[in-house]
Amino acid sequence: MQRVLVVEDSKVVQQVLRHLSAHYLDVAVDFAWSLAEAKEFIAKHHYTLALVDLTLPDAMNGEVVKYTLDQAIPTVVLTSTIDEYKRQQILELGVVDYVIKDNRDSYHYAVKLVAQLLRNQGCKALIADDSRLSRLLIKQMLEKQLFDVQDAHDGEQALKILKNDPEIKLLLTDYAMPTMDGFELVKAVRNFRGRDDLAIIGLSGAGKHGLSARFIKFGANDFLTKPFMNEEFHCRVLQTMEQLSLIADIKESAFRDDLTNLYNRRYFYQFAEKRLKETSRNNSLALLDIDFFKAINDKFGHEAGDQALKQVASLLRSSFKDFIVARVGGEEFAIVLTDIDLDQAYQLLEAFRVRLSKYDFVINGDTFAITVSIGLTKFQNVTLTSAMRLADKALYQAKDQSRDCVVRQN
Repeated sequence: MQRVLVVEDSKVVQQVLRHLSAHYLDVAVDFAWSLAEAKEFIAKHHYTLALVDLTLPDAMNGEVVKYTLDQAIPTVVLTSTIDEYKRQQILELGVVDYVIKDNRDSYHYAVKLVAQLLRNQGCKALIADDSRLSRLLIKQMLEKQLFDVQDAHDGEQALKILKNDPEIKLLLTDYAMPTMDGFELVKAVRNFRGRDDLAIIGLSGAGKHGLSARFIKFGANDFLTKPFMNEEFHCRVLQTMEQLSLIADIKESAFRDDLTNLYNRRYFYQFAEKRLKETSRNNSLALLDIDFFKAINDKFGHEAGDQALKQVASLLRSSFKDFIVARVGGEEFAIVLTDIDLDQAYQLLEAFRVRLSKYDFVINGDTFAITVSIGLTKFQNVTLTSAMRLADKALYQAKDQSRDCVVRQN
């Protein structure tokens, strides 16, 4: 589990950081006022990242930075002032980056930097460079940003790695390499990985004019000239990955239901069948419908109905987190249960039905009981449309019987 430690002695600054962290960081965040308090936190918890003030009342000379780094915690430094000597000192310590505290926007940048670093954790990156020393230096810098790094000694090896591992999200490639140069590699990669799926940064120390433009025209997202400053490297990589994350967020939002944040009908029909082709043959499809939902709207109003839908969606999300769950109609939901047989799917759905029937829903401050009817069918050697038709038939049988039950259609 990811966890962040923030060490800042200014009440005003800490308040700002608390507010921004609550908005941007979806992880546990601990706030310490001093080095002594930071040590207490570190003794209790494992931290993914630390954001620390360079000067504290009990650590006037950056001792807190040295301590967090000694504890193998990647660290971003906050500092009120900076000169070339202090800059070199900070970088030589091995921090990820530093942020100058001069206005509110700097705190905004610092927290967004932490958010992107957290997204980087476990994200795969690949370095393609024929220089062993260059690969080693770049790998060390990327690992500071929490990437899982692989390397290749030429373009052909890099291309093979990328074809075999679609989880790689960042490629840094040198221009001058034997067998396949950086331009050829980028062109080949863009035949099967788009800009919104894989970020590419071109590298070169050749000093030729137009290299950066040619890299970008061939499909790179950005370009760096060797030798580059640590700060420039970190900024370019972080900004490139932030753009990739923003694109992913936009695409994800297009597939989400605005009210419940479950997948929407569009996603379900476009991608459910594709996902199923990648799994085993033991798959099931369930359709759930809230019983007497119209009565909730009529009695309490449509806003209350929305509250009920959100709470049902929350229970579905927690109960079926390993499966595809979507809102496919007003009060109707669909679940694709992959890699389990029909009996196992029935048991899971029956357990959910019981859990939901006993749950105290809160509508306008009052508790309320809700039940669901569920239709279940095999999803095997049939199209999604055919499976939906069978599940819908089972759902109507559940409605006709007594509601609040699960009916399966083989």
